[in-house]
Amino acid sequence: MGWLSSRQLSHVPEMQVAQAAPNLSVGESVHEAWDRLRQIAQLDWRSVVEPRAVVADANPAGAAKKTNDTPAVSAADASRRIAEVRQLSPHRTAMRADTDRTVDAMLRRFEQEGFDLVELRNTNGQVEVPRIFLASLPVDIADVNLTEKRKRAFLKVMLPHILRENERITADRERLTQLHQRIQFGASLSVRDQRWLEQLAEQYGVDDVDTAELLNRVDAVPPALALAQAVEESGWGTSRFALMGNAVFGMWTWNPGSGLVPENRPDGETYEVQRFKSLEHSVAAYMRNLNSKTSYREFRDKRAGMRDRNATPDSYQLAGTLHRYSVRGPDYIRTIRSIMKSNGLEQFDASRLTDEPSPLLTTLDFFGKS
Repeated sequence: MGWLSSRQLSHVPEMQVAQAAPNLSVGESVHEAWDRLRQIAQLDWRSVVEPRAVVADANPAGAAKKTNDTPAVSAADASRRIAEVRQLSPHRTAMRADTDRTVDAMLRRFEQEGFDLVELRNTNGQVEVPRIFLASLPVDIADVNLTEKRKRAFLKVMLPHILRENERITADRERLTQLHQRIQFGASLSVRDQRWLEQLAEQYGVDDVDTAELLNRVDAVPPALALAQAVEESGWGTSRFALMGNAVFGMWTWNPGSGLVPENRPDGETYEVQRFKSLEHSVAAYMRNLNSKTSYREFRDKRAGMRDRNATPDSYQLAGTLHRYSVRGPDYIRTIRSIMKSNGLEQFDASRLTDEPSPLLTTLDFFGKS
């Protein structure tokens, strides 16, 4: 499977406003509207935890607390917020009425948590990244004129998601390794372990429960490689696919209506750029794609060879196996490698998430708990 760069396929149009929600009173207060949004969100989310001191924290310093005398919210505005809520990941666990989702607000919040990509190295030189996550990119990232500022914002948004998905994959790999060793020694597996292996095989596209093949697939993707591809496919987060559909890796789908149609798609083509509920889902799908599709067997084999030599998977070398990720082939590989080198992304291959959880950032708020 190959595709053009998302940056080549897109520009950012104005967002469509959803139709007015039924039975919503125009005179409804902001707090009443948000109460109704929480009720809707609870239908889609696995859990919603009401944060403490919502009204006080949501207001800027020194601002008066909101009361029921707050000016009425229009039906169109409330409907837009409802549509926005429905795009949130089901993993989001908090929501506030503060809809300030700009680059400046995000960077300020990151700085409060000590999230500085330059100054996060520990005594071993490893970059430690706080567990701060956004469900989507800042709404104004495409309008940031300072290139370095836009780059810094994009990396800070994407790196925690990449590291967290790698954590999940690594946890599965550790359990898989233990079960593989037991099978090699002729030990029997419990029903629970056997069922887990069957589910894992299905997730990674393995017909039979072949633990050796699964070990080739259930493995982390080097952060520098993932970041470089996200940069290229989304134009540093400025493409309409990234902003409207959290599609930062340019993945295609042939399921009509499940993606965004490229404006310059050739006549007769039916593919769309797949959209996702959140950046979290987008990163997970990208890694599952590399770890399961036939097109990327060379990538997996080369990574496994590095593991066999007890070497850390090398992003620069692994990029050379992705000639089928884009129809540009060798030119695409050269671009990815150039992005890595010119932006110093390889330093993040040794990065890790901090052990202590930090406040979670969502599309609606910069506070909450993961």
